[in-house]
Amino acid sequence: MSSQKVLITGATGYIGGSVLGSVVQAFPDLQITALLRSLSEEFTTRYPRVKIVIGDFDSSDVIAKASSEAGIVLQLGPDHRGCAEAILSGLSKRTEPSFFLHLTGTGCISDVAQQEWAGKKNPEVWNDITNIDEIYNLPKEALHREIDRLVTDASGDLVKTLSIVPPDIYGQGTGIGKRTTFLIPEYIKIVMERKEAFYLGEGDNMRAVSHIEDVASSWVLLLGEALAGGGRAQWGKEGFYFAVADEVRWKDAAEAINKLCIEQGWLPADSKTVSYTAEEVGSAMPSWPFLAKYIWGSNSRAKSARLESLGWKAKGPSFWDALPADVAHAVENRGSSMGMTK
Repeated sequence: MSSQKVLITGATGYIGGSVLGSVVQAFPDLQITALLRSLSEEFTTRYPRVKIVIGDFDSSDVIAKASSEAGIVLQLGPDHRGCAEAILSGLSKRTEPSFFLHLTGTGCISDVAQQEWAGKKNPEVWNDITNIDEIYNLPKEALHREIDRLVTDASGDLVKTLSIVPPDIYGQGTGIGKRTTFLIPEYIKIVMERKEAFYLGEGDNMRAVSHIEDVASSWVLLLGEALAGGGRAQWGKEGFYFAVADEVRWKDAAEAINKLCIEQGWLPADSKTVSYTAEEVGSAMPSWPFLAKYIWGSNSRAKSARLESLGWKAKGPSFWDALPADVAHAVENRGSSMGMTK
């Protein structure tokens, strides 16, 4: 294994940073290269054996060259056509099988475009084995699908691709760089501004969730299969892996957050959760109202049948066990940015 090489992009992001740490721990002899925007003493001190190439997601030539030299690429950044195309271009220059593990998300199966489900429980739970044809044929307008299909359809005998599909992620990251997710911090920001926790309509919409540790473990498992020449993993169209641990009803989350904010002294003792209309939820994020409705008002339900068939099992803290610390961190960070004290 010491001769095998892996390129990681997004290595200082919330997901990528945690995955990198888990990969280094699981495969200490692996030759790893990380794409970074700039050199960081903190990074080089923690990961002295990780080679660094300088560039960003627009650095197509750098990414293509590093991909061709690595043979296995973990793309842990956001949707970016140029980056995906550069990885595929680099891997296609190799004469032996190479592997591309691509990060996407359960936004692709969200019912946010179906307004009749806003704030209501949609009974449909997507299964990445039994629903694989429906998933593959999702419209390109669905979240993430344009890049997902680009990566999936490029899979063949020499370049093999798969997608790892986490849901809403919670918990504190363990990498260098960004260590918090979007879900709770952005919600807390709005709660602190408006002095009330909220949900859309009835608040019965269900959100798939996973702890960051469980997301990282899914990458370690599938990287292990790639290192084994593909192993038991499936690639191409069937290489679509939900990494979902559980699901939560958003009204329950809003009520728990309201209670925690009262206990932590950031909301009045008589604070109650409030039902918002779709327009009110959208106005909570005026720069991106669609995202607000997606996160806090739509359903995104999935079962990780394919990962579980390989032995993956969620072992991280539950959403509810992690929530007090996530809320406290979000409040502290928000308060610090505003110069606030309790």
